[in-house]
Amino acid sequence: MEFATLDIIVRRSLLERGLPIQWYSEYLFHQSASIRELAKDTLKIINAANLPVNDYGAVDLPSDFKDDISVCIPVGGLLQPVPKKDSITPLRVHNPTTGIFEPRPDNGNADSGLLNFFGLDTAYFWYWNVNEYGESTGGYYGGNGGSFLNGYKVIKERRQIQLTGSFTSTDVVLLYVSNGQKVDNATQVDWDAHAAIQAYCDWKSSPNASIKDSAEARTYYNEKRLLRGNLNDLTLTDLRNIIRSKYTATIKS
Repeated sequence: MEFATLDIIVRRSLLERGLPIQWYSEYLFHQSASIRELAKDTLKIINAANLPVNDYGAVDLPSDFKDDISVCIPVGGLLQPVPKKDSITPLRVHNPTTGIFEPRPDNGNADSGLLNFFGLDTAYFWYWNVNEYGESTGGYYGGNGGSFLNGYKVIKERRQIQLTGSFTSTDVVLLYVSNGQKVDNATQVDWDAHAAIQAYCDWKSSPNASIKDSAEARTYYNEKRLLRGNLNDLTLTDLRNIIRSKYTATIKS
């Protein structure tokens, strides 16, 4: 798959409009701003970063972070997803003597999967009600599944991801949506976005730059709508397969 750089799009725009190279900086400014606007909901820039876990179980967010897709633990050539935990506190433990942040204690004793009953591990209650054949007769409820050792929470005010106290890895792989701010003339974008980027530049370089209902603005919105449709990889074969997969066969007498 081939991509276009902003440098190519800017120079082509100047040639199409018969403008000298002195307009390069202004056109580059507007077209880099269009990447930021398109990255919000249409031309999403997905980045991956391998980030180390610091001493108190947190990870610094990349400078162009907009939204998280997943946090994973690298296991060989695969990525093991880490579940979100909104119950993680955004507050850090500050040592007044050393002046540094310290890791929180292991949160395992606060998880229902590790609670004990008068010193007895609750796992033994699974064998409480059994018959003479060793088969469970039920009567024990509330056993939760899922992962309790690993979890994360994005704390934007700290520009960090806080991990659980029992996190089992020294680094994580973060898949995130970029805000499109880290762009320059070498930034690569999909060729389908060429017309939308040019339309945004024409709008913002026109006298109607502040009018959202102008003819230039409507042209940009139409090109953005077309771009969203072109980037959708859903095909007719996919639609047919989705519909057919919802039908089930049965034996008729």
